[in-house]
Amino acid sequence: MVCSVFDSNDSVSPHPFLYFLNYGSRYFNSRWAQGSSLMFLLLSTQNIKYVAVTSFMCLRFFSPAIMSPKLFYLRPKHPDARTSRTLLLLAKVIQSIGNMDANEARGKEIWMSPLQHNIQQGVALFKEFIIKLIDIEEDQELDCQKRVALQTSTIKEGYLLMHRAKERGILTSSYFKKHYFCLNCEALCYAKMPNAKNSAYIPLSKIIAIEKVDEKCFGSPYVMQIISTDSRRQFEIMYLQCKNVNELNQWLSSLRKYCVGNKQMLNSYHPGVFKGEKWSCCHQKEKTAPGCDKTHFGVTLQEWNDPLNPDLESHLIFRQLLAIRDTLTQKYLECKGRRDTTVPISSNEGSDTVEIPNKLFQIIQDLEQAHRNFERWETSMNKNMSIELLT
Repeated sequence: MVCSVFDSNDSVSPHPFLYFLNYGSRYFNSRWAQGSSLMFLLLSTQNIKYVAVTSFMCLRFFSPAIMSPKLFYLRPKHPDARTSRTLLLLAKVIQSIGNMDANEARGKEIWMSPLQHNIQQGVALFKEFIIKLIDIEEDQELDCQKRVALQTSTIKEGYLLMHRAKERGILTSSYFKKHYFCLNCEALCYAKMPNAKNSAYIPLSKIIAIEKVDEKCFGSPYVMQIISTDSRRQFEIMYLQCKNVNELNQWLSSLRKYCVGNKQMLNSYHPGVFKGEKWSCCHQKEKTAPGCDKTHFGVTLQEWNDPLNPDLESHLIFRQLLAIRDTLTQKYLECKGRRDTTVPISSNEGSDTVEIPNKLFQIIQDLEQAHRNFERWETSMNKNMSIELLT
């Protein structure tokens, strides 16, 4: 078990975690460098700069995983009492190695005295293991700092269909791939899965336009484009397809809100796409030609001109209520049965408890009746139109 820990390398450790260990080690060394603390006097001077990291890793990661393997998805069930006792003793050994004090382990358990040689070897191996983890290069540290900063203060996140414009080729909706996007105060990050180890990102400072795309380009009215600049100051266009108009407006509003102060924002853009050798909107043949429509980078959701679709949203709410009506009815009957067998409550509280579910069920029934009436009216209108066409 000890060898499996030490044989692992930094390639399987998340970069933000490596940066955290490196920073914690440097801070501890600077804090207790003068040796004025009682803690410094009690610890071995040759191991003082490692104890802050090793004891933390064992106390918060290795020991809990050994004592409760089910919580870390290492075993399907919790161990029995005898196995738990064995795991507890193993965790004590690991924690003694993490504390880098073999003499301390002797006082915890009498049976650990014969293991002093193994614990001392473990301390030496653990020291080498920690040196490899916290010894990261300056460029790696900067990359870790950047990744840690990008993971904080999430503004909006969710799955979107993404396509990046290429130099050649015809754009179609089949080129869109599903990615998980996360917007924070610094960048728009995206990866194939949430919490992916390797994720790409676009710094918000590089974004110069966030606009909608013409419906005819991809056959969907819910596509937007993000125009940014690369390291060579060349334009890059990313197309994102949303599920509905509400999601589209929310992403546009969130991105524009945090990019409104960017320098060199575009005043014009192309609502179409560059297909073949020309833009589909204005038929200009130069890909770098000025836009043919004005941008709306200052427009947020409160000032949105495109109204939401109330019919669509009402229909979605109705379908959700209709789908859970049977479950709500069953839960209501169960609660009512338990209430009848328990101590009576006040009349006002009892009437409110019964009245709220009854109102909800009545609303669902009224919506269902209105929906059926609309379907019958729509069917009759279609029949009348067919008769008029035949005549």
